[in-house]
Amino acid sequence: MGHIIRKALFLLLAGGLLLFAACDNLRVEDSLAGLEYNLLDQYNDEVSFPEQYAGNVVIVSYVYTYCPDICPMITYNMRDIQRALPDAENFMLVSVSFDPLRDTPETLYEYANNYRLDQSNWRLLTGDPDTVENLLDKLRIRTLKSPTRFTEDGGQIYFIDHTDRITLLDHEGNVRRNYSGSDVDPDMVVKDIKRLLSEI
Repeated sequence: MGHIIRKALFLLLAGGLLLFAACDNLRVEDSLAGLEYNLLDQYNDEVSFPEQYAGNVVIVSYVYTYCPDICPMITYNMRDIQRALPDAENFMLVSVSFDPLRDTPETLYEYANNYRLDQSNWRLLTGDPDTVENLLDKLRIRTLKSPTRFTEDGGQIYFIDHTDRITLLDHEGNVRRNYSGSDVDPDMVVKDIKRLLSEI
């Protein structure tokens, strides 16, 4: 009998630990609260990030429009997440370009149209290179630019290796979770977003 009781207590304790771990997967990892990054969106409107989106759950990706491989996959995953939450209030998507020299607001707007993105609650951000770099450093996004080649008309050709990540922010600007951007399960992200929306 004692063995059975001990086994039952062990299973109860193990289950409790698993439940705690599952509930803790959205713990605050870092925070952007109180910080201000002045950027431009695809409409050339000034954006104070993340303050301007306070009160919203925000999913953030990091891309550049000349990316030949990973960024398109990240963008498609973000689009799948958005489409799974068509009527969600207090929800925003943000894509930050880490190639602000080439990714002007006009370029980002064209990129959004080419990918047929619903821009009603999706902002693509660029801005001063130093400001963008400071934001990326805060979010632990690393980039490495390849050597630059030049076209006959002086255009620059280069690629950027970068951290493959999307970040989930709660309505107070806290980092609650990071995911692999190119191979994330959108259903898992949607579940986490719904949980954070329920906290508002």
